Amino acid sequence: MVDPPRGSTPGLRKTRTLLLTVLGEAVLPSSSWVWQGTLVDSLVTLGSSVAAARQAVGRAVADDWLVSERVGRRSQLRIADSTVERLQLARQRTMDFGNSRDWDGQWLFVALSVPEESRALRHHFRTELAWLGFGSLGNGLWVSPHTENEESALRLFQSVEGPNGAYVFTGARPVTHSPRELAAAAWDLDELRDRYEAFLERFEPLNPRSSREVFAAWVELLTSWRHFPLFDPELPDSLLPRDWPRYRARQLFREQFEAWTDGALDYFRSLES
Repeated sequence: MVDPPRGSTPGLRKTRTLLLTVLGEAVLPSSSWVWQGTLVDSLVTLGSSVAAARQAVGRAVADDWLVSERVGRRSQLRIADSTVERLQLARQRTMDFGNSRDWDGQWLFVALSVPEESRALRHHFRTELAWLGFGSLGNGLWVSPHTENEESALRLFQSVEGPNGAYVFTGARPVTHSPRELAAAAWDLDELRDRYEAFLERFEPLNPRSSREVFAAWVELLTSWRHFPLFDPELPDSLLPRDWPRYRARQLFREQFEAWTDGALDYFRSLES
């Protein structure tokens, strides 16, 4: 997963989040190269100031997301190979997210013990575990109904040199709780429902007219939807309350994405001229 680092100001984090969407959805599908001015102009279209847009692009170069090359008096940017791979994975997860899944009743558990002084490592593990669909039961115990993510969890902990205090195992549900009770303990389903309802309220009535408005709406739609895998573990239907709003939200996302993509990409290409 690619995400703006902690420590950035809220305004810069928002601009960098939008930049990731533009790179992954407007640039990468057709090329890994883009003019620096095009990226800055696109971020300004999305509501960032010129200064904030330039700072976000500059930080992306400094953080090795992008590689800069002078072409005459202009700067051309290439998405770094490592960033390409992560953006492609994030894009695939975003587009596949929200489909109904079958479940065999098995759980995947992670017991995690990271020293207090290793806060950055603990934050890294927590963020990546959430991205993989795990929920926290507290005291370093994480759970997921997606046992197919076992290898991904193992790779996460194996990617860190030295001992990391992580144990990964599978099993049936604990005998003290029903599957729904376990899900309700590991994830805040009320908050998640509110997020989906807010998404529906925002994008159902949205009807952009101009090409600029279409581009802005398209990027906002993608950015909003791209965050749901961080909050929603895609629990099986049997673990969810009735009338769960994720399916309505996914249908709306697909409809608006298909309706706006061509116009949004045409607008982005117009910035290159």
